[in-house]
Amino acid sequence: MKVFAFVAGLAIFSGTVFATKKRLIIDTDLLNFDDDPLAVGFVNILQSWGEVELLGVMSCIHSRYAPPAIDAINTFFGHPDIPVAVQKPVDNLTQWPDHPEFGDYVTGLTYNFSEDVRDGTYTPDPVSSYRYLLSTSADDSITIAVIGFFDNMFNLLNSGPDQISPYTGAELLTSKVRELVVQANEVGFSYNTGTFNATYAEVVLNWWPGKLTFASDGVGESTVIGGRITTELDITKNPIGYALRTNIGYGQRHYVWDAVAVYYAVCGLDDVFKWKYPHGGRVTLNGSAIASWENATGTDPNVTGPGLQNSIDFKVPNTTFAARLERTLLWEPGQNSPKRRTWCRN
Repeated sequence: MKVFAFVAGLAIFSGTVFATKKRLIIDTDLLNFDDDPLAVGFVNILQSWGEVELLGVMSCIHSRYAPPAIDAINTFFGHPDIPVAVQKPVDNLTQWPDHPEFGDYVTGLTYNFSEDVRDGTYTPDPVSSYRYLLSTSADDSITIAVIGFFDNMFNLLNSGPDQISPYTGAELLTSKVRELVVQANEVGFSYNTGTFNATYAEVVLNWWPGKLTFASDGVGESTVIGGRITTELDITKNPIGYALRTNIGYGQRHYVWDAVAVYYAVCGLDDVFKWKYPHGGRVTLNGSAIASWENATGTDPNVTGPGLQNSIDFKVPNTTFAARLERTLLWEPGQNSPKRRTWCRN
């Protein structure tokens, strides 16, 4: 991981601009669920194929092992300079205490794979990192995929002017972000919005002024993969194969909420998704982060197509999409990219 700029003693980072590609920031709770490393790996693969530029990966948890684990994935796919940031102070968490059934892969990724972070203590602060990436980007050019909790987004939203930028976090988000993609339900309870501090998601999503797209639990739980990844990849070399086999076991399959969300974040509706609500609508979260949805009427003559907020649903059989996703995640550096593919062409 390359860190090459400092402001007020804080390490911050930048990335090269590719105007024709999606420019993406991932905010993840990668720890010991299977879908986060698959999501990070999938975006790395699409970056290798020329479809996206991953500007940075923010960790919304505090584990010192999350940044080196993320960096191990980025490094394997040939992108060791993608910056990573984690909340401070760091802790020693390697598994969610309430989910011991899923194996710890962050420790193995940290110590058994090539990476140069070693300890999240030495990574930048997510808010300063966000502020730098947004302030140095063109207006309406960034997609943010929140596939974890909303701590970083809440803190960014409430940040004020500083040496990085004279603008508030709210102003940067409004001007620089083209779309916010969220792995959560637009109706009811969601793990990512309500498990810990529900206020964070409530404030961010109720405020959000621009395009907001939900990848619900329904589409994630309908996407079940793993049988090929856990058996066909060399787990001593490939961090995706290692993470998934360590997490769920040899030959096992599991649903992958976050991988679905980042597929949409990079590829859009593509040939696999459709809008759930023809005219879009508006989400509202209460104090417990329980979401309710209000449909747009579709009667405004100034609005064409779906509104600024919506949720995705499948247009093709879920098994068709799952097979494509798993087949993509089997790709490794040195192999030819499928240039004749008809899907996800940015």
